[in-house]
Amino acid sequence: MIENKIQSAIKPIISIYSKIELELIEKIAEHFNINEEFINSDYWYFEKLKELGGLNSETLKLLEEYTGKTKKELAKAMKDIGISSIPVDQLNIATQKNALLNPENIIQYSYDEIQKSFLNLNKNIQEQVRKTYTDIITETYIKTNAGVCSYQEAILDSLDKLGDKGISILAYQNKNGLVRNYDVVGTVRRDLLIATRGLAGKVNEEVIKESGNHIVRVTNHFGARTGDGGEDYTNHAWWQELQFFCWDYDGKATEEEKKLPDFMKHCNYGDARGIVGINCKHLFTVWYGSTKKEDLGFTYDENKEEYEKTQKQRYLENGIRRWKRKQVIANKVEDEEGYKKSSIKAKEWQDRLNTFTEENKLKRDYTREYIKGYKNVTIKEKNDIILLPNYQEAIIPEEKFTEYALNPLKDKNKAEAFEKALGYNLSNSNKLIENIRTNINKFNATEKPDLGYGTRYEIIMNLTGENGKNANVKTAWIIDKDTKKTKMTSAYVTSKKWKEGNNDENKNVWYCDIKRW
Repeated sequence: MIENKIQSAIKPIISIYSKIELELIEKIAEHFNINEEFINSDYWYFEKLKELGGLNSETLKLLEEYTGKTKKELAKAMKDIGISSIPVDQLNIATQKNALLNPENIIQYSYDEIQKSFLNLNKNIQEQVRKTYTDIITETYIKTNAGVCSYQEAILDSLDKLGDKGISILAYQNKNGLVRNYDVVGTVRRDLLIATRGLAGKVNEEVIKESGNHIVRVTNHFGARTGDGGEDYTNHAWWQELQFFCWDYDGKATEEEKKLPDFMKHCNYGDARGIVGINCKHLFTVWYGSTKKEDLGFTYDENKEEYEKTQKQRYLENGIRRWKRKQVIANKVEDEEGYKKSSIKAKEWQDRLNTFTEENKLKRDYTREYIKGYKNVTIKEKNDIILLPNYQEAIIPEEKFTEYALNPLKDKNKAEAFEKALGYNLSNSNKLIENIRTNINKFNATEKPDLGYGTRYEIIMNLTGENGKNANVKTAWIIDKDTKKTKMTSAYVTSKKWKEGNNDENKNVWYCDIKRW
C-alpha cells in the first residue's frame, strides 16, 4: 500500500525535526533558571534581551547542521514514493496506447517544491524561536513589574505554555472558527504529507491523461474521516471505491462518462483538505472496469467508529508529547517539582494510550510520541520517589563483587570498607547483592550525564548490613545504549545521604569500583 510507503519514507525526516524542536526548546529554557538571582524586573529584562543575539546564532547553527541530512532524506523519500506510486497495470494499458510517461520529471518537480517549502520552514522556525523567547521575557517582565506574581511563578507559567504548545509555527482555522496551532514536528508532518501524497497524485494524474481515459476510481481504507457526513470533499468515507469523471483534457469525453460525479468538485483534488491531502490516505487511479461500487467489507457506521477511535489516539499521542516536553523543560530550569509531575503525567498518558490501542487493536505510531531528551522514569507517587527504569530486571553480576568490590586481594581498603561498615565480605557477597536488589526501589534514582555508552543513574541507599549497622551505599547504573538493559556499574560505601543526591561533596568515603563491562 502506497500509504505505508509514504509513512516509512517520511519517518527519518520527522525524526530530524523532532530533534531540532527539542534542542531549540532546551536552548530557550537554558536562558531561564527558577533559582537564578532576580535583582529587579528592568535589569533582568534588558539582560535577557542581550542574550537574544546568542540564541539567534545558536538557532541558525543548529538548522544549518541538520540541513544536509534533511536534503538527503527528502530526495530519497520523494524518489521512493514517486516510483512506488506508478500504477503498473494501468501504465501497461496506457503504454499499449503509445503513452509516454516520465516519472523522473514529476519527482524532480515535487522535490524542488518541497525543498522551497523547507527553506521557508527553517526561516519561520528562526522567527518563531525569537518570538517565543521574547514572549517569555515580556510576559515575565509585565507580571513581576505589576506585582501579579513572583519571578519564579511567572517563569514557570510561561515555560508551562511552551511545554503545552511547543514552538508554534503554523496556525490553521477551520470553518467553525477553531484555531489549531502546529508545532515544528506537526508542521513538518503536514508539509511532508501534502508533498508526498501530492506526488503520488501527480504520478497517477499523468498516467490517466496518457491513457486517454476520463474515469478514475478512489481507493478505500478502514477508518476514513467522515467530515460533515454529506456527499462532499469533507466526507472522505463517501468517496471510497466510487468512480468519478475526472478531466476532459482531450475533448473526447463521452456523455456517459460526464454523467458520473465530478472528481474535482466532490474530492477537491489539489486542496490540502481534499483527496491526497494532509489527512487523506486515499489515492485515485485510472479506471477501465465496471462503474458499480464494490463491497467495502465494512459499513459506513463501522468506518465512522474506527475514525473516531483514531482521533482519540491522536489526542492521547499529543498529550504524551506535551508532558514529555514539560519534563525536558523542567530538567533544564532545575524545576524538581515540575520534573516529577511531568514524569508522572507522561507515564499516565502512555498507559492510557497503551490500554486504548490494545483494546481497540490499533497500531501505535511512536514518531507521534517521541521527544528527544525525555527520560522514561518510573515514579512511585506514594513516597514521591523517582525509580530506576527497568529496576526489576536490573543486572547485578556476583563476580563484580567477588572479583573486585569485596576481594581484599584486589584492593584491601575497598573490601574493608564494606566489611567494617556493613559486615559484608566474600563469604556473604550474595546477601549484599540481595540487599541492594531489595532496596533498589526505595531510594531516588538521579540521572547523570550520558558519556556515550547510555543513560546513567545514581542511587544512594541506606542499607542495614549483616552486622546490624547502617551505612549509605552509593550505586551507579547504566541503561546500555545497544542492549537497552539496566546494569550496575559501581558501588561503594559513602557518608553521603540519599536525600542529598545533588551534593557533590564526598567526605570520608570508602570506595570500591566495578569496572564497566
